Amino acid sequence: MTAYIKKEIKARQKAYTTGNMTKYRQLADKIITLIKKAKAEFYSSKVKSKRKHDAAKWHRTISQLAGFEGDNLNNNLISDSTPDTVEILQNIFTKPWSKLPETIIPSLEDVASSLRQENPPTPSIGQVKTALKQLNSKKATGSDGIPAWVLKRYWEELAPIVHDIICASIKECEYPTAYKHALVIPVPKVNPPRDIENDFRQISILPQMAKVLEKLQLKLNLPSSRINDNQHAFTSKRSTVSALTNISQNWFNVTDNTHSAKNGVHALFIDFRKAFDLVDHGILLRKLAEMNVTKALSFWLWTRSFLEDRRQQVKLAGTLSSVKPCPAGVPQGSVMSPALFNIHINDIENSISDGLSINICKYVNTRMTVHRTKWCHKVHPAICRRPLKHYKNGLIGTK
Repeated sequence: MTAYIKKEIKARQKAYTTGNMTKYRQLADKIITLIKKAKAEFYSSKVKSKRKHDAAKWHRTISQLAGFEGDNLNNNLISDSTPDTVEILQNIFTKPWSKLPETIIPSLEDVASSLRQENPPTPSIGQVKTALKQLNSKKATGSDGIPAWVLKRYWEELAPIVHDIICASIKECEYPTAYKHALVIPVPKVNPPRDIENDFRQISILPQMAKVLEKLQLKLNLPSSRINDNQHAFTSKRSTVSALTNISQNWFNVTDNTHSAKNGVHALFIDFRKAFDLVDHGILLRKLAEMNVTKALSFWLWTRSFLEDRRQQVKLAGTLSSVKPCPAGVPQGSVMSPALFNIHINDIENSISDGLSINICKYVNTRMTVHRTKWCHKVHPAICRRPLKHYKNGLIGTK
C-alpha cells in the first residue's frame, strides 16, 4: 500500500461522508485500478530477479505469493511417536514384497550361451570429470554422507579417486555394497495426507556416487537400446508429446472417413500397481540376457550385483526406521532403474495375437491399447447412430 493510494482512500472517504457520490465513485474506480497496478508491480519485482538465476527460489516465491502450502508431514498422521511412525511407513512400503513368491535368479550357466565374455569398457578420466561437473548440487545426500555439492565443487581433485572406484566396480562386476542402501523419504500423494496406508509414496535417496557410476555404465553399455518404438518414456527423443502424437495419429487413421469402411476405436488405459517395486529380478535378468540390448557378460554380472541384496531405511524428521531387504523391484531415484524397467516390460505386447488390430502405446508403467473394429460389421445398424451410448451400455458387438 503506497502513500499515494492511502491519500486517495482518505479523499474517497471524505467524498462519501460529505455526500459527493459522483466524486466518491470516481475515486473508488481509481483506487481499484491503482491497487491492481501496485499488486502487479509488487509480484513482478518479487519474481523477476529470481526467474533467470534461481529457478527453485522462483517456484518457491510463486507458491508463497499464491498462498500454496508445501508438503507438510507434521499433521495428525505424524504424532509425537515418530519412531513408531517410521516403522509403520517402512512396513507399508515393504508389504507388497511379503506376498511375492521367491524369485529364482538365473545362474551364469543359464545365460552363458546368450552372452559373450570380453573385457568390459571403462570410462576415461575425462568422462568421470564431466559426470561430476553435471551433478545437481541441490540433490539430497544419500546414506554415504557425501553431498553432491562436494563432488561437484571439487571435481578436479576427486576425479582420479572416483575414476578408480568406478573402474574397479566395472572390472570386478560388483556393484558397491554401500551404494545399495537407500534412504526412503515418504512423500504425500495428496496434501494434507489423511490415510497413512495409501497417501504416501516412497522416493529413494541414493548416494550421489552411485548415480555417477550408473550413468557411466549406461552410457558405455546401452548406447543403442533395443527398446520397442511404442515406449515413449526414458528413451531418446521421446516424451509425453510423442506419445500423444502417436495416439492421435492412430485414432485419425482408423476413423478417417476416406477408408472403405468407417472404423471405430476402443481405447483401454492400464496403470500397473507398484510397477517399479514389483519387478521380478529373475525375470528381468533373463530378459537382459535374451534381449539384444547388450551381449556383454560383464554388464550382466554387474547388473545382477546391482539388483541383489538391496536394502532400505525410511527417514522422517531425522528419525530412521529399521533396515529391511528389498527382494524385488528397482529403486525409484536410481539412474539404472528406468532403463531396466523398460527392458522388463518391453515384450508385454508379445502375448497379443498378430491377427488382432491392436496398437499399444507405452509410457513408463502406463500403457494404452487401441483396438480397431469395423462398426458396420460389428454393430447393429439401428444403433450405429449413437455408438457411444450403446458402448457404455455394453451393446457394442450385438447382432
